[in-house]
Amino acid sequence: QVKKAVEALLAFTRSKAKGKELLGESENVHLLVTVWKIPRVAQLIKIPLPHGIRPETAEVCLFTKDEPNLSAEQTEKLYKKLLIQNGIGSISQIIPYKTLKKEYKLFEAKRRLLNRFDLFLSDERIRRLLPSHLGKHFYERKKAPLSVNLKAKNLAKELQRHIQGTTLPVTNKGCCYTARIGHTGMKPDEILNNVIAAAEVIAKKLPKNWKNVKILHLKTLKSVALPIFTANISNLDE
Repeated sequence: QVKKAVEALLAFTRSKAKGKELLGESENVHLLVTVWKIPRVAQLIKIPLPHGIRPETAEVCLFTKDEPNLSAEQTEKLYKKLLIQNGIGSISQIIPYKTLKKEYKLFEAKRRLLNRFDLFLSDERIRRLLPSHLGKHFYERKKAPLSVNLKAKNLAKELQRHIQGTTLPVTNKGCCYTARIGHTGMKPDEILNNVIAAAEVIAKKLPKNWKNVKILHLKTLKSVALPIFTANISNLDE
């Protein structure tokens, strides 16, 4: 069912692209999750994926804690060195907490920062301090920084898991949630594997687990939503 849906979406995108010069541009593919019961508490489900969904050119920003007795510039250099030592080249900019507070106070500066990057990561040691400095737009635009452990033994693996993974923001205000699962430039099997991997994580992490999943759809921005799974009505008894 997933394979059929993926092939149909890719065929639809190709037919729309005919005659346009936009063939190089790919559209995001989203997994829509509809639940039976709205959870009491909002949560963010992190989903590692077998195939990366961001192009190599994606801009990634990392917020770090301030190192004691070092200036913001020295802190930035220290973390740049750490990334190079671990062979990580996918992070475009490092912003220490001190710099964030000083240079991104104004709304306009925050907005520019928000639009400049595809993804934000945050040192888990300062995660609680960020919402008040970043403002609600980061959270509304689903660009809230993802927490990473910069003390991880295998730092490259820890960062790649977040950079090439996805998230499913689960709110307590509605019953339909969306995760970016791939793009139309990927091979059908890669999208298929990502959907299966995401479903497995959702089955474990969603409140009330898999029993709470009512319908799963796949869609691109311009396509209709194609159902790939519909739960039995008997799940309601639970």
